[in-house]
Amino acid sequence: MPDARLLAGAAALFGLGAAGFGMPAPLPTRSQSIETLEYDPPDPAWPDLLHKWINTAFRGLVPRASTAEFVGSGRLRLGRSPWLPVQFRTAHVLGEEFVAELSATWFGRPVLRAMDAYVIGRGISQVRGNVTTGPGLDIAAVPYLWSEAMLVPAVWGRPEVRWTQTADDSLTLEVAPGGRAAAPLIASVTADPDTGLPSSFSVEWRPKDPEGTEGAGWQVSYSQWRDTPMGWAPGLEEVTWADEGSPWLRIRPEAPSLQVDIAERLGSARGLLRSGPEPSERGAEERIS
Repeated sequence: MPDARLLAGAAALFGLGAAGFGMPAPLPTRSQSIETLEYDPPDPAWPDLLHKWINTAFRGLVPRASTAEFVGSGRLRLGRSPWLPVQFRTAHVLGEEFVAELSATWFGRPVLRAMDAYVIGRGISQVRGNVTTGPGLDIAAVPYLWSEAMLVPAVWGRPEVRWTQTADDSLTLEVAPGGRAAAPLIASVTADPDTGLPSSFSVEWRPKDPEGTEGAGWQVSYSQWRDTPMGWAPGLEEVTWADEGSPWLRIRPEAPSLQVDIAERLGSARGLLRSGPEPSERGAEERIS
C-alpha cells in the first residue's frame, strides 16, 4: 500500500480544508479483461478450507490469470490526521510484482497522490515526486502483495506457494524464495469454517520505515463478502498495525479484474526504480535489468 503516512503529512502541508475532505472519493474506472477467461479444476491436494472457498466464491472452478487489477475507495487516518477520503488502484503480475496508486481527494477530485510498487525484486515508494527505496520497502511490499494476490486462486498453485491448514478456521500461507514469486513470506489466514471465505491475513512483523529498523505486526481484515460477476469478493478491507490497535485504512474494493493490460504501470515503476536513489542494500543493483 502506498505510504499513507507520507500522504497524510503532505495533506497537512497543503492545508486542505476539512469540508473538502468530507466528500467521499469516487471509485476509479476499472480496466477490462483483454481476453476471455478460462477455468481449471482445483488441485485436490489443497487444504479443505481452500476447496470450500473455491466452491463458495468461484463455483468450484479456478479462473486462469497472470495479471489482475484491484480498485476501490475509502478513508485513511494516521496519527492525528483527520480521516482522508482516498481512492486506490493496484495492478499485479500475480504473485510477482505490483504497482499500487493511492490518491487523497478534495471535493471528490484527486489532489495528492502516492505510489508504492514491488518490481524487479525491489520495493519503491513515490509521494509528490519524491522517490524512496530501501530494504524496509523491499520487505514490506511482500505481505501487501500477497494480501491482495491470495484473493485470486490462480496463484495458489505456484511452485513457491505452500498452504497448510492449521485448524478448522485457519491456514498458514508460506512463499519460499528461489523462484519468481515475491518472497519470503509466512502469513496467517483465518477463514469462515463453513464457506472458506477469509476474514484476515496477518504477518508477525512488517517494516514501517524504508531502512527496515522499525516495524510491528500487520493485518488486513476482510468482511461484508458479496457475490459479483467475478465471484465473491470482500466489500470492506481494514488495515491495522498491531501496535496501534485500530484500523488506519478502510477500503471498499471492487472484485478484481483479471487478465488486464498493466504493462504501462509496471513500466513506469521500473523506470523510477532505475533512475531513483542508489539501492540501500549491497548487490541490489544486480537485480535491476
